[in-house]
Amino acid sequence: MAQPMFRPLSVSIFLLWLSGCTVLQQQNPDQVPLNVSEREQQLAAMQQFSLQASVGVKSPAESISGNLRWQQQSKAQYSARLSNFLGISLFELTHNSDGSEILIKGESYHAADTSTLLLQLSGWSMPLQDMPLWLRGLPGTNGRDIKRDEFGRIVAFNLTDSTGIIWQLEYQSFFSDSLALPRRIVLSSSDSQIKVVVRSWQ
Repeated sequence: MAQPMFRPLSVSIFLLWLSGCTVLQQQNPDQVPLNVSEREQQLAAMQQFSLQASVGVKSPAESISGNLRWQQQSKAQYSARLSNFLGISLFELTHNSDGSEILIKGESYHAADTSTLLLQLSGWSMPLQDMPLWLRGLPGTNGRDIKRDEFGRIVAFNLTDSTGIIWQLEYQSFFSDSLALPRRIVLSSSDSQIKVVVRSWQ
């Protein structure tokens, strides 16, 4: 008799975790972040890193959730895999100096603009070209209307991706160390929202 109640409860707990608690938003760090210039210099110098994150996507085409694994090998070389909670791949992306390759539903595609290709193939998109930067909390040269908190951390900016979609990026929480890497990121466009909750940085 307990089983029918358990599933809705589990779903509710998961949705609450993914949507986040307002108490955690804009949390004060346990360690005072580095000064603005030093912190952003160190973030920009991170050319090799990896992260694991939970991702939720809501778009007119569909709503999906899953796990993101991002591996940055160098400034111009990275790979990413988004899979659902059953481990089934939703898309895989590799990028290097020769271009980008995206794998969707077992089919491989090569493109200079992977955001446009992802939109055409799946019906939803994200600003992939600038993703190595905004994952680290950096707006890059395409970022505008930048907002900072009292510690100098960037907490919001706008970005127009290669498809022409305008995204509002918001950093709702950070890891509590001096580098203050993003923990929770929300991207919103006119009709879509993407939530990224980083579980670990390496």
